[in-house]
Amino acid sequence: MSKAIKHVQAFIALNTVAFTAAAKVFTAIESQSDVWAEALAKAGIMGPDIKVYAVIWVSEQTGIAPKDGQRGLTFDKGSEPYNRVEYLVNVATGKAAAKAAKRKSDATDPVAALLKKYAELTAAQKRSFKAKI
Repeated sequence: MSKAIKHVQAFIALNTVAFTAAAKVFTAIESQSDVWAEALAKAGIMGPDIKVYAVIWVSEQTGIAPKDGQRGLTFDKGSEPYNRVEYLVNVATGKAAAKAAKRKSDATDPVAALLKKYAELTAAQKRSFKAKI
């Protein structure tokens, strides 16, 4: 058994109650539930702790041992477990929602803008416009 797997098992043993709560939340996040934030906060899991619990949970779910990285346990960058942890952390911290809101364009729909301008035309201008189409 690798050293990392032993760390995972020891971590779960030492943090059974909190890990059980985190596991429920991460399962809910992956199934698109919106109850995760309150449940994590009730378990006392906030800030940087979220990533630790996410790594341990993903390791338990996949059977892939995390490695000791510069900033704690992690997976190889770009791997499926790494991406899964990043997703969980981004959702749990609100980064995913902020990024999605940023992606939304502030520009109005061009068709809606044209219809609005058309509605502002006088009857004569509307007839002229229709004749040119």
